[in-house]
Amino acid sequence: MMMTCQKKAKDLGFRVLQFNAVVESNTHARHLYERLGFVQLGVIPGGFRMKDGHYENICPYYHTV
Repeated sequence: MMMTCQKKAKDLGFRVLQFNAVVESNTHARHLYERLGFVQLGVIPGGFRMKDGHYENICPYYHTV
């Protein structure tokens, strides 16, 4: 799916893909993005409220296409 998104974005003339709400504890998704060449921009402390009410850090990622 990620590779399809990258191809579609390139076909449409986009230069960058960005994912804004990847929570820090979602290590599987984060490792996948990194294996696909996405770069972490930084950390937004406590930027996402989880279903149980606690807050987690957000790790935004981007990839040039």
